[in-house]
Amino acid sequence: MPLDIPLSRHVQGRFTSDIARQLHPRGIPPAPTVPNRPAPLTVRNGRDWLVSALALSSTLAVTGLPTRAPSAALLPGSQAQTQCDYQPVPMSSQPLAAATLPLEHIANVASATCIAKPQACRSALLAGTVAAMAVISSAATGLLVGRATAPGCDRADSTSTPPNGLAQSLYDLLPAEYQHRLLEIVADCGTEAAACTGPAIHAMLEELPAADRYRIMATLGVAQRPGTQGVGGWPSGAEAAPFTAALDWMDWAADLLAAAVSPAQARFQLDLEQITRATLDAHAGLNGTDRETAANNARFDTLGALFEDDGHTLLQLPFNGTARDIFGFERPYIGCNLMVEFSGPGTPSRTLMLLAHGDMIGAHDGSSGANDNGSSLAALLALARTLRDTPLPPGMRVQLMVSDMEERGLYGSKAFVQQCLARGTCPDVALNLDMIGRGEGITVTGSDRHHLYMDGDSRSVLPPAAEVSAAEAQLRQQLEHAAANVGLQVFDSSGWAMQSDHIAFQREGIPALGMNLADERDIALERDVQQARARLWVANTAVDWSQFEDYLQGTLDPDATREMDARLDVMDRAMQEY
Repeated sequence: MPLDIPLSRHVQGRFTSDIARQLHPRGIPPAPTVPNRPAPLTVRNGRDWLVSALALSSTLAVTGLPTRAPSAALLPGSQAQTQCDYQPVPMSSQPLAAATLPLEHIANVASATCIAKPQACRSALLAGTVAAMAVISSAATGLLVGRATAPGCDRADSTSTPPNGLAQSLYDLLPAEYQHRLLEIVADCGTEAAACTGPAIHAMLEELPAADRYRIMATLGVAQRPGTQGVGGWPSGAEAAPFTAALDWMDWAADLLAAAVSPAQARFQLDLEQITRATLDAHAGLNGTDRETAANNARFDTLGALFEDDGHTLLQLPFNGTARDIFGFERPYIGCNLMVEFSGPGTPSRTLMLLAHGDMIGAHDGSSGANDNGSSLAALLALARTLRDTPLPPGMRVQLMVSDMEERGLYGSKAFVQQCLARGTCPDVALNLDMIGRGEGITVTGSDRHHLYMDGDSRSVLPPAAEVSAAEAQLRQQLEHAAANVGLQVFDSSGWAMQSDHIAFQREGIPALGMNLADERDIALERDVQQARARLWVANTAVDWSQFEDYLQGTLDPDATREMDARLDVMDRAMQEY
């Protein structure tokens, strides 16, 4: 049952009782009962005239008579057709789009009551007026706080959307090139985004294709699909009488889109796009190892340019050496780490390092390296901008390092650790960021986990866990507290170690943590891979590789040959499993 019917009955009953109490003590007989049958309305005063107008508008709506054409100007591009087949509505009625359907119901109930029972007309009008004012006030309040009701392309109903949700919806509706332009506008405006983004975003919206324009109009509630309930239809036939001043939907959309992304977020996204675009462009048309080499060279060149464009002094830390792979074969390597430093007044007495690997693999499969590890590189660039503009305390130093050749075996971080140990300049604690581009939680692994990772530089099979220092424990506590403050879950990752550059620090007793945004499903899979890798390492170390050449030549004695066959079979099964 509609809520307005019991309300009108309640108001009517209370009104009749009040009148009866006032008349009867004075000896005035009650008014004669009016027959309960339809009677014509008389337009005697303003209230009855309004009731008559309501009745007329409802009659027009019921009988399907054409209403007066709206005098308000229609939206730009109103003749364009889209895949959602939206039609424009008068701009003047848009602010109360959410209220029109309830108001029509109220008007129809009041009109029907006055026609069917004239003696209750005033009560019905009073109840309808109170209800209508409540609806209008609610709609006006919603408009002031930036809420909107919008029928979407695939939805027939309307729902209220919070400002951030509506802004995000509009952003998602923009084509990719227009999203990029929006990011550039917001990033260029910087901290004065609210003052300078409006005209530029408005101009961008004017260039939108008609189909995209109408999707945004529909989301804002200023366009509808043909045959749906009209906006501004109460009273029917009165669309040209707006309750509030007309709105320019592009100005409204521009304000919302400017709020959809902050200048810092825009810069982060643009940096990530530039890194990934350079990666893809570099290895286009190449094959094999040439693709990997070209992609990684382009990534480091782009990173260096981005740091220098922001005014940072970039330190280059070259390294070279040889490393043993999992089969014990030596492989030469050469690379170069990049670093930016920030220091407070005085001689540095404590150092925090944040690092992320700059190299990637998968170029042969067309990967852009966006999450692994472009996301963390964009984070370092953002941190560098923050540290540039934020003075550090006396004696505090922060180092941001982009490590090279992490994917080849942590060679860049291993080289840096050896260099800083030789110079006595190692950080007090390090935080390694790897794959932070997705997820709703964080995983953190410390020095008590590094023994779970095996590679060619492991000093022993299943080495013991390292001791966790006070600095590392404090950094973990701060990370987990910060995650909770922004709504990120901290996932349990027991029995698992993040396989990345922090392990090179932990092996040498330098307090370090690794952090990424892997979730519980990722961890379960990685744990299986990690355990399979450990089994492969154990099987590998059981093989006497010094006899492998003789084994291939067939010069081993029969017992040694059988032993080698058995151990190679175990390693082969472990390799297949891994």
